[in-house]
Amino acid sequence: MKTIVLLAALFVSVLTMANDYEETMKINVAKLEKSTSLNEMNQLAALFMRISDVEKNEWLPSYYASYAYVRTTHFMHDADSIDTALDQAQVLLDDLLKAKPDESELHVLQAFIYQLRITGAMSGYKYSSLSNQSLEKAEQLNADNPRIYYCKGNNVYHTPAMFGGGAEKAQALFEKAKLLFEAQSQKNELLPHWGSYHNEVMLQKCLAEK
Repeated sequence: MKTIVLLAALFVSVLTMANDYEETMKINVAKLEKSTSLNEMNQLAALFMRISDVEKNEWLPSYYASYAYVRTTHFMHDADSIDTALDQAQVLLDDLLKAKPDESELHVLQAFIYQLRITGAMSGYKYSSLSNQSLEKAEQLNADNPRIYYCKGNNVYHTPAMFGGGAEKAQALFEKAKLLFEAQSQKNELLPHWGSYHNEVMLQKCLAEK
């Protein structure tokens, strides 16, 4: 009996998604921005996957499922768990990149995933290079995407000064990102708009190190 009730509830939930895709997405994107626990992030990733199963022609549900898995790493401390979460995010992103290779936001998310795989000097050399390649592609597609310069700033900030990095050089990128975040016209509330808060945090760190 419990199984029947659960299946019925899931059917109603999926039917609601199909009937009101935009409202369902708005509600859960807002939850994604405010979530403060690993469990909540995993639940949201699963929910966006269910929406994606219903709305097969929409790319944003899979994007947010991938992004939610990326965000789960902020609540993890062991390398194996982080790698597993990033692998889950990557599988979804790989499919999206095949379907929409000209979407700037997907290449930014790819760059972000590469950044999170950096755990030391060796992985830093490999994944910083891959991250920068993805960001260059994203910039070619949409040079006004503020997340490009936020992620570029992170790469430069964490690169030793002797190799062309450091806070002073990163500051200009965070400042450019800030201007673009402020100027960004969000015609579609569902489109990605993460990064502004953490960009400001990094900008203040750069200023404090002068």
